[in-house]
Amino acid sequence: MCGFAAILSSSGESRYEEICKMSSSISHRGPDDEGYCLINDINNIYPVGGKDTHWDSEFLSVPYYPISEYQLLTKSSYKIILGHRRLSILDLSPLGHMPMSYGNNRYWITYNGEIYNYLEIKLELEALGHTFVSNTDTEVILASYVQWGIDCLDHFNGMWSFIIYDVESEDVFISRDRFGIKPFYYWHSPNGNWYFGSEIKEFVSLDSWTAKLNPQRAWDYLAYSLTDHTEETMYQGVFQLQCGHYALFNINRIPVDAQGRLKTMKWYNLPFVPFEGTYEEAVDIFKDLFLDSIKLHLRSDVEVGSALSGGVDSSSIVCVIDQLLKRSGGKQKTFSSCSLDNRYDESSWMKEVIDCTSVEPHYVYPQLADFYKQTEDIIWHQEEPYQSQSAFLGYNVFKCAKESGVSVLLNGQGADEYLGGYGQFTGPRYASLIKNFHFYTLWSDYCSLKKNETIDRRRIIRQTVVNMLPESYTAYLEKKIWKSRTTNLFDLEKLGASHIHHKEIIPVGNRSIQNIITHALFKFTLPRLLRWEDRNSMAFSVEARVPFLDYRLIEFIYSLPSSFWDKNGVTKRILRDSMSGIIPDKIRDRKDKKGFITPEERWIKEDATSFFRKKVEEAVDGTMGIIKPGVLSYFDSVVSGKVPFDYTYWRIILFSEWMKKFNIAK
Repeated sequence: MCGFAAILSSSGESRYEEICKMSSSISHRGPDDEGYCLINDINNIYPVGGKDTHWDSEFLSVPYYPISEYQLLTKSSYKIILGHRRLSILDLSPLGHMPMSYGNNRYWITYNGEIYNYLEIKLELEALGHTFVSNTDTEVILASYVQWGIDCLDHFNGMWSFIIYDVESEDVFISRDRFGIKPFYYWHSPNGNWYFGSEIKEFVSLDSWTAKLNPQRAWDYLAYSLTDHTEETMYQGVFQLQCGHYALFNINRIPVDAQGRLKTMKWYNLPFVPFEGTYEEAVDIFKDLFLDSIKLHLRSDVEVGSALSGGVDSSSIVCVIDQLLKRSGGKQKTFSSCSLDNRYDESSWMKEVIDCTSVEPHYVYPQLADFYKQTEDIIWHQEEPYQSQSAFLGYNVFKCAKESGVSVLLNGQGADEYLGGYGQFTGPRYASLIKNFHFYTLWSDYCSLKKNETIDRRRIIRQTVVNMLPESYTAYLEKKIWKSRTTNLFDLEKLGASHIHHKEIIPVGNRSIQNIITHALFKFTLPRLLRWEDRNSMAFSVEARVPFLDYRLIEFIYSLPSSFWDKNGVTKRILRDSMSGIIPDKIRDRKDKKGFITPEERWIKEDATSFFRKKVEEAVDGTMGIIKPGVLSYFDSVVSGKVPFDYTYWRIILFSEWMKKFNIAK
């Protein structure tokens, strides 16, 4: 995992000084090496280094290895400049240097991510006549593109964002992985240049940059707690290449739409081929796929650890890795966030896993004092506001991993979205049973559900009713309810936004379980969680890996009948049964869910009420009238218990802090 930067200019005005600023702003993503390639045409290609380049004269014959430092060149501007910051994970030698070339310096790449099945693809390409100089997945990507063109994407199992430039044809090929695990941003500046990067702060470093608020996306965040759900960001003019998308264009004819966005194509859609086997067969298939995913995600030339929360997802990863490492005599380090307040502490569940494995556990206990000190840094790394203090806990888990010498950390991100970890499948399944007159099955299932005291049955009933009503009617009701809730908090006119409900901008239905999965994976929850994961891990130069987002697992689950996922009050049913004999039964049978959580409600009601109220006041003063004074009454009502606790107070505070940190103009 690394960080990339690129500048495109059909007029040949890409400047080295700018790419250096961009690269320096993300040095935390790749502290092990630095590289650039400055290109005008096939006869003018200059791979150069910087102050953090890993120089080694032994590798000077490698075609893409830096020939010099930039100071030795005479030309100051170029058609395209590729930049890269390397975090060495595979092939730690200078052969892994980027930007990397292939095919007699015709194809150049800068890339962030991992292709986990690169060894299998490499064997296939070698059989087709390709040769390699490194043991990296980067070179495999280039050879795959040469062999298969854009269809190479279908061969990859992993996470990636990359830019490939064909010097001969002057074509640019950009791509992002199926689920958007790795970030990809771009900005078209007033000077006509196109800037591409792994993080938005790369653009902040440029002289031509002015941070301007994107009003409608700001409204989505403030009102609906939504970010990362469209091509747009909360910065006006900064876009992201969406997950599962690519673009292929000539550098002299860059295609844009009416909004100034790159014209991109969607290359990945979840295929639906109904599964026709038994439940027992499905459990076996899922288990085999999951074990293979873990094996692939363990491929690394540096130490790999795991995050352990005590839930079924992270416990499954830790226990499977433990079994695999026992065969080779290895030992796994785990990292967990705990609390001194038993109401928010999961360490007893973690102990169940630790006691039945040979892991070396590490714990962090983030406190309110840490929150005070770290929030500004977390905002800087996250670049857009986040929705709760879960990001704060994740930040400290990755910090601990770095301090313990671990450069790769596996975690259970993504499982909840397609395995029903939030309980989101039960209501729609009940509605379907009612519509199909399967009343006995419904009653039997509901009676089993009542035995589980941790399940909010009223929520299930509401979900069922909502799924029985016309979708247009429920969207109308939700919009009216949200409007009444937000009228006294936010000034839409001063924000410059319209009161548009999120269901009007996210074109995904919510009636079938397949639609719910699609909504969660591509629009609602996962995109923002992956941003938190990427920025928190990269803040400490640690690679986060998410084995539950192996596309083979998701495509298989997507094909199953609804009763295979969720039945009789048991969520993640197929995962639990596939892990029989692998994870402790106490974990496998666990019905409640917490994960890494903070005592936020206690913080604002007991420990630091005056601090948070002051921050809300500052939000009123510091957001140019966008946050109304009425938020103070709302905050007081939350503290007193008159209004149910939620995270609106935090979005208000963080929105203000974000505007201040990045000097956002309206």
